[in-house]
Amino acid sequence: MSSTSVSVLLPLIGSSSAPSVARDAIERYFASTGFEFEVSVVHEQSYGAAIRRGVSEARGSIIVIADAELPYPVSALGDAVAMIDSGASEIVFASAHPDEERRYPLLRWFLVPVLPDPSIHLKAFSATAARFVAGETKLHGGGCDLEIAFLANKYGFRIERINVHCDPRLLSKPSFGGITGLVPLTAIRLNDRNMNYRAARRCPVCFSSEVWSWAQIPGNIVRACRRCKCRYLNQFSEGDDGLPVHRVLRAYVPPADPFEETAHSRTAREKTSQRRLAHIRRDIPQHARLLEVGVRDGSFGAAASREYEYVGIDHAPAAARAARARGLDVYCAALQNFVNTGPAFDAITLFHVLENMTDPHDALAHVKDLLKPGGTLFLTTFDTEGFLYLLTEKKRMAHNFRTHVILFSRSALIELLERSGFEIQSIVPDFEYRDHKFLRHWLAVRLPHIGGLVRKILRILPDPLLVTSGSIRVIARRRAGPLLNVRTIRSVEPTHAR
Repeated sequence: MSSTSVSVLLPLIGSSSAPSVARDAIERYFASTGFEFEVSVVHEQSYGAAIRRGVSEARGSIIVIADAELPYPVSALGDAVAMIDSGASEIVFASAHPDEERRYPLLRWFLVPVLPDPSIHLKAFSATAARFVAGETKLHGGGCDLEIAFLANKYGFRIERINVHCDPRLLSKPSFGGITGLVPLTAIRLNDRNMNYRAARRCPVCFSSEVWSWAQIPGNIVRACRRCKCRYLNQFSEGDDGLPVHRVLRAYVPPADPFEETAHSRTAREKTSQRRLAHIRRDIPQHARLLEVGVRDGSFGAAASREYEYVGIDHAPAAARAARARGLDVYCAALQNFVNTGPAFDAITLFHVLENMTDPHDALAHVKDLLKPGGTLFLTTFDTEGFLYLLTEKKRMAHNFRTHVILFSRSALIELLERSGFEIQSIVPDFEYRDHKFLRHWLAVRLPHIGGLVRKILRILPDPLLVTSGSIRVIARRRAGPLLNVRTIRSVEPTHAR
């Protein structure tokens, strides 16, 4: 028996007669799919009331709202169900217009970029998304479709659109238009301003509820906070942060393919590590205790262990094993469960590691516990307020979140560190070495029209080359005294719970 159950709703407004032809066609179609299904005809005085009542009474794991006139092939319902069942989306809007993104620009500007087609009501939801979004709607007329689109974006559900072929003679009267949609748009904005909707998921950095869907990437949504300008994933995957510290002895991991164009050469990584170590020498005397969180290939640890009492941790077993193969003292552990058995550390480094942690407040609290008073934190991360990042953000969105979960802005990072008990010493742009092979690949993908010119310029430049990727380097010292207890704030309402 199939584990997928489908509830099809046919909303009828006023005294309309039951659509027996459409209902029979839907039942025959789903009987051939093997899904458990139910077809419900919902009679109400308004479209919004019909949607809310039908969703509350539906028992299926996937809820489809269809048209009583059925102006499209019945297989369009199956396509929408397949997109939800496959996990590709949580909400599907059907459209009869291939250029749907160009219609109603004013509504899209003031509301959301993805709107349903006002001429057809075909929509599909996962049961969770349907009850969450439809249950929050307040409007009664056709503007309820706009409200559904607004709330789906506000609460961070993945939305996809499918095009269906419709019979123009069977299309119903549009539920909203470019001018008539301004009335429900105003009502939606006023309801949101007066907090008549449930608050959106709060930002994990500044705890603000002024968050919005910024971009949709494969399998997830990138959210943006209007207050702190941070970007973060809508859903964080379950990690192994709760596992105990362990040192697993296994065979050494073979090196990566030397001809891989997207990887940095060993020379570039080692020169970057030497550059980072030079900055540390200015603040930390020799033979001090140094902890590196996220050892990666161990190039920095190999250089730092000659001058400092070096300890490294990395939650990835392969990275920890590779670093131990170089003779380094490295533990396979996450920052949250690492226990320091020696004196407090004089310095801790996080080179592009904080972006991978789902709870930055808790992570910095552990860093503060591991540092001695007056100890130094060296941190590098992307800056979402930087000009280079803003210039390439849309093109690099999926790549940036391939491994990262939160990208910070400069102002948010300052506030985060100060609230966590640190005093900022300096914030400057961060530069790293990149070999010509990597730069040629990067330019060929993103700027193919000037790639030939740049390749000629690269021939006269040193290899590897010192460049910036829009990152910043932060140096902060631990203050004495207790820090702000952000755990108490987060216990009131989790930032990532609907």
